[in-house]
Formats: sequence, structure tokens, C-alpha cells
Amino acid sequence: MTDRSRDGLRPSLDQPRRGFMPRFNIALVLPAQLTMMAVVIVPTLIILWLAITDWQPTQAIPWYDATPVWFWNFYDLWYDERFVNAVGRTLFVVGVCVALELGLALGLALLFLDEWPWRRVAVSIIILPMMIIPVDAANAFFMLFNERGPINHMISLVIGAPFEFSWLSHPTWAMAPIMMAEVWQWTPLMFLLVLTGLMNLPQNQVRAAIVLGASPVRIFFKVMLPLLAPVISIALLIRSIETFKIFDPVYILTRGQPGGSTETISMFMYNGAFVYFRMGYIAAAALLVLVVVISVCLVLARPMTKHS
Repeated sequence: MTDRSRDGLRPSLDQPRRGFMPRFNIALVLPAQLTMMAVVIVPTLIILWLAITDWQPTQAIPWYDATPVWFWNFYDLWYDERFVNAVGRTLFVVGVCVALELGLALGLALLFLDEWPWRRVAVSIIILPMMIIPVDAANAFFMLFNERGPINHMISLVIGAPFEFSWLSHPTWAMAPIMMAEVWQWTPLMFLLVLTGLMNLPQNQVRAAIVLGASPVRIFFKVMLPLLAPVISIALLIRSIETFKIFDPVYILTRGQPGGSTETISMFMYNGAFVYFRMGYIAAAALLVLVVVISVCLVLARPMTKHS
């Protein structure tokens, strides 16, 4: 057989292999993809259905036989003062906690940017709160801010008189221990993200600014901070999404009390679904909250699109 005839046979032998491999790869990936789609799509469709019904488990009918009320749930939510306050309160917690976490993370990251003795040990100690289970962290702050806890005892020593303030039952100050618990536990995550970004900044511009005689403050605000903007945007996006779901500190410390003054959106949904069993109403609330979260994420993601 000549070389030309052999070359002519090669395409016919290789062609089935080229067609077989893509189908084989699809067959390998398809079960996992179908499972992921089912996990996402099926609950979403159920929530969409429940959102247009007023179904409750106590009605003794299956959820798929519920009578549609169409958009009345959304109408009621719009005028539900408790829901609106919960959303506004949650946005306030997100803004305050994430801003404090970013400020503390920037300060700590600048402190740990240079090498110094025991630096690695100090970093390990700082990230320890992030490793604690949120329920345990909330329990720790519950004991700290108890009427006869260490916080009141330290204030008593400072002022020289007995101080017994009920932090967790005060309508104004009850939110402070919740936000302090959230900031204490999750500032280490923001610190690691910011520190990694600072350590990977291009040094040419920083060195040029030093040669030109710029002060450290000017270098940070004019050179380092703009270069760090994409990393800060990612950190803010991650922490805003996580803080918006805050539940453990609220549940352990106050259960949303007193009078709903510490009720966040997660606590509102928990009470509505598992205390009052209003599944259809809470499904509609979840869809509205999803729209709010997507809007906030789009706003926070703008700096990343500018630097891409």
C-alpha cells in the first residue's frame, strides 16, 4: 500500500474518534449539570408559585393545590410596615458593619504589610474569630452584654458606681451588640482580602511616588487606594451579601425583640415562615428581597467593570 493510500485512510479512521469524544465529554458532565440545574430551578419554580398563593401548611391541602391570589402578597408587603422596617434595618446594618470592617481591615493590612517579628503569629491570632461558629460567637456576645456581664462590670469600675444596663432589651441600643458581633467575627475576612491585594500591588508606581517625594499618606490615597479599588469592590460585594443574610446574632441575642426593633429581613422571614406559617407571603417577600440584593450587588460591582 502506498503512502498516499495510507494517508487517505487516516481521515476515515480518525473521524469517528473526533465525533465520539465530544459526546463522551458531554455524557460525563451531563449528570452533574442536570443535578445543579434541578437544585436551582426546581426550588425557584416552587417559590414563584407560592409567591402568588396564600398557602399555609395549616390549611391541610398540598402546596400545588393552593388557590392563586396573584399579586396580592406583593401589594400587602408594600404596605407592611414590619417588612419595610426589616429591609431598611438590614440595609442599615449592612452599611455600618461593612464600612467598619473595611476601615479596620485597611488599618490592619497596612500594619501587617511590612515584615516584623512575630508577624505570622499575629496574623493567625487576628483571623481566629473567623474560624468560630457564628452561633458560638453570638453566645459569647450574649454573655458579654448581659445585665451582669463583663461589659457592665467594666463600666461600673470606670464610673465607680453600680451599672446595670439592659443592652439586649433596649429598643435603641439592642442593635449595637448584634453589629459588634458581626464586625468582630468577619473583619478578619476583609483583612485577608485587603492584605492580599496590598501585597500584590505593582510596586513601580509606589517607588516612583517615593522618589518624587510624596508623603506616605499621599501615596496611600493617590496611588495605592486607586490600584486597590477592584479588590475592595470584591471584598465589599462579598461582605455585603453575607451581612444582608445576618441571622445568627439576631436570633441568639434578641430574637428580633424588643418590639421588633432588631428584626432583620432574615428574622422576619423566619418568623413568618416557621412561627406564623405564612409560606406564600414569605415567598413573595423573598422575591422582593432578591431584587433588592441584586440591585445592591450591581451598584457595588460598578468599580470592577470600570477596571476590567
